[in-house]
Amino acid sequence: MWRCLPACFCSTISICFALLKTCFNFVIHCPAKCIISLWTSCQILTGKRIVLLCATAILLILPILLRDARHSAFHLFLNKTVLMESMKNANSQRILQAEKYFSLLNTSGMYNQHMSHSSIASEQLINVSLTIITVSRNRHEIDKYEPKYLTQTVWKFHSLLEKWLLHSQRLHVHMSVCNVDSIVASYHEAHTLSKFVPVFSRFNNPHFSLVHTLEKEKQDYMFCLNKSLEVHTEANYVFLVEDDALPTDDIFDVLWHVLLMHTEQSFVRGEFHSKPSDLAFVKFYHPERLLNFISLQPERLPELFSYAAVLSTVLTVVYAVICGFATTNDVVTVDICWRNLFLFSLILTLACGRTGISEWRRLASPVFYSYTPAPSCCTPAMLFPRLAAQLTVMYLNNNTCTNNFGKDSVLDNMLRDLHLTAYLVQPNTFTHIGVYSSLRWRIVDPFMV
Repeated sequence: MWRCLPACFCSTISICFALLKTCFNFVIHCPAKCIISLWTSCQILTGKRIVLLCATAILLILPILLRDARHSAFHLFLNKTVLMESMKNANSQRILQAEKYFSLLNTSGMYNQHMSHSSIASEQLINVSLTIITVSRNRHEIDKYEPKYLTQTVWKFHSLLEKWLLHSQRLHVHMSVCNVDSIVASYHEAHTLSKFVPVFSRFNNPHFSLVHTLEKEKQDYMFCLNKSLEVHTEANYVFLVEDDALPTDDIFDVLWHVLLMHTEQSFVRGEFHSKPSDLAFVKFYHPERLLNFISLQPERLPELFSYAAVLSTVLTVVYAVICGFATTNDVVTVDICWRNLFLFSLILTLACGRTGISEWRRLASPVFYSYTPAPSCCTPAMLFPRLAAQLTVMYLNNNTCTNNFGKDSVLDNMLRDLHLTAYLVQPNTFTHIGVYSSLRWRIVDPFMV
C-alpha cells in the first residue's frame, strides 16, 4: 500500500503537467501560429500588390507617358526615314522663326557690343567672347534642302542676348561668327548674317585643303579660338560654339552661374575658394546617348541609387496611406515593402533614362545644374578661360589629327599631359541639330544626333 502512494502521486503530477501543456498550446502556441499564418498572408498580399503595381506601371502607364521620350526604354523607335522627316520639319519651323526675327530688324539691328558699364568697375566685369564656328553644310551636293543651322543659332543667341543685356550688369558678351568655309564668297548665309553680327573668315579666297579632314577641322577650331583672343583682347573667356548647337533659353543664366560658382571662384562644400588654376575648359553639351546611368563616370551609379532610394521611399509612404500594413508598428513589413519597391525603382529609373530624369534640374535653373568631371568626346559648346585658351591653341598646333584621332582626342591628351581638369554642365544647355555633316559631306544617322 505504501508503494502505491508514490505511484499515485507521480500519476497525478503527470496528469497536471499534461493539462498545463495543453493550456499552454491553446493560450500561447495556437495564437502564435495564427499570427505567423496571418503574417505570411500579409507578406504574400503585399508582394502581390507590389507586383501588380510594378506590372501596371511598366507595361501600361509608362509606355503611354514616355513613348516620345527619346532616350528612354519606352520610346517608340521610328524608322530613319520618318525620323528624318520629323527632324526636317522641326528644322524648317525654326528657320521660319529665325528669318521672321531678322526681317523685323533693320540694318542697325546688331546689339550694342559696347554697352556702357560706367557704374561698375572694369575689374568687376566679366567679358566673354562668344564665337560661333561655321561652315557651309549642303551645297546641293546631297539634296536641295538648305538646313541653315547658322541662321538658327545666331537667331537664338541674338534674341537671348537682347533680353540678357537688359538686366545684366557684370557679364558682357561679345558675339561673333568665325567663318572657316573654303569658298567664302559663295557662303551666302554667313554673308547675310554679317549685318547683324560681326563675321571674320579664315580664308579670303577659295582654298582647297590637302590635309586630312580631321586635321582641317582641328586647324579651323584653333584659328577661331586664337582669332577670338585677338579680336576681343579684353575677353576673360572664350565661349566656342559650333553652328549646329542650338542654345536653350536659359543658356546665359547657366553660364553666369558657372562663372560665379566654378570658374571665377571655386565653391566646394559650402565654401568659396580661390580661382582654379588648372581649369582647361567647361563643356556645355555632351551627346545624350552617352549620358546613361551605366557609365565609367564616377557620379552616375550613386545618382542612380539615390533616385531609386528617394522614389522607393515616396512609393512606400503612398502604399502605406492607401493600403496600410498588417499592424500599426509593422517595421518588418515596411522594410520588405521598401526593398521590393527599391528594386522596382531601380528598374524604373534605368528604363526612363538619365537624360529624361535629369530634366527636373531645369525647374530651378541654374541652381540644380550639376558640375562634374567632363567625359571624353565632342566639342559643340566649350568655355575656355583666356590663359587656357592660349595654351590650347599652342597644344593643338603641335599635334596632328588623323583617322580616328580628332581634335576632341587631342584635347583629352592635353588634359593628361598638362595635368589640367575639365568639367561638364548637366543637363545640356544646347541641342545638337546637325544632320548634314560638314566632315563627311553626307546625312548622318538621325538616331546618332
